[in-house]
Amino acid sequence: MQRGVVQHRWEMDIGPTLALPFNVQAVPEKINWEDHISKNSAEWGWQMAVCKMFDERPVWPRQSLYECLIDDGLQISQSQFKRLLFRAGYYFSTGPFGKFWIRRGYDPRKDPDSRMFQRIDFRMPPELRNLPRKERRPEKWTEMCKLEVMPSKSFIFLQLFELKDDFIQAEIRKPSHQPTCSHLTGWFCKPMIKTLRLQLSIRLFSLCPNEDAKNFLRNAYELIERSKKQEALCRSQQLKENKEASDRHNGTEDQAGGNNSDSEDAEDDEEEDKESDGYESPPMADDVPDFTLEDPYTSGEGFSNGYLEEMLRNFPLHEDGQNKPGDAPNNTEASDGEFEIYEQPSDDEESSDG
Repeated sequence: MQRGVVQHRWEMDIGPTLALPFNVQAVPEKINWEDHISKNSAEWGWQMAVCKMFDERPVWPRQSLYECLIDDGLQISQSQFKRLLFRAGYYFSTGPFGKFWIRRGYDPRKDPDSRMFQRIDFRMPPELRNLPRKERRPEKWTEMCKLEVMPSKSFIFLQLFELKDDFIQAEIRKPSHQPTCSHLTGWFCKPMIKTLRLQLSIRLFSLCPNEDAKNFLRNAYELIERSKKQEALCRSQQLKENKEASDRHNGTEDQAGGNNSDSEDAEDDEEEDKESDGYESPPMADDVPDFTLEDPYTSGEGFSNGYLEEMLRNFPLHEDGQNKPGDAPNNTEASDGEFEIYEQPSDDEESSDG
């Protein structure tokens, strides 16, 4: 125990990374883990593999990232994987990226392109939860993303980027006209989030031959058409507001330039303003709306940040990178203490979901 505390003391200075509030001012920065791990150890190779995955994509569902590493031939236990993630990433407790691991130093709230990495949830209607089903092994993450089988759980959340659906992929790659990333819908407007969720429901309801499922399917088709029209109006309104804001901004610049048109210094200042004009990070603290029961991304509040000492005590990694006895490398059912990929909604969650 004493040797373990001394060996890993540098990790105690990393700072909070788990279950961060969505309105946190700054996200965790990258750390120099290379200075503390031997290049000849298996742990070095594992950490490099995780960081490479984050370089390829800045936001990952935990199970998706884990399965990708296993498919690449890395035999890593769940406990070891927790420690590798802790050094390379962080996650928000709630919001459009809630529970997804994010590369250190990358803030999806400041990047409109991160909208494709947002999460989407699906809740099985109560009428369909007790249908007889064939016994089968738990689905892999990649199988769930294909949307070819009904999920075995009544509530799941997936990543938009990974869903095998042409409509969803086309929509999430359209440019965002939202000025900021909101806690409620991220970089999408509310009608678009509803449209994407309905499209996911249509794909899954179409797999079930039950009459109740057919009724839900018909209703979803009707709702998605309305939602598409609302999204078009929302997009048009947002474009109009953006244009008006741009015109006001340009008008202010023109007026300032006219008052100083005879001054060389004023012309130089104007050129500097044009060069510095660019994407400005949206305000993250004061302008974030309060959480509401109608927020689809609020599940998961109440996570404790007093996690670090207990986490490091439970890490089974030896100095040579080997597993401790009894630490199964492919134990995908093990809980890591931060979140579950699947959740069975409680009665309170169902009532608050509306």
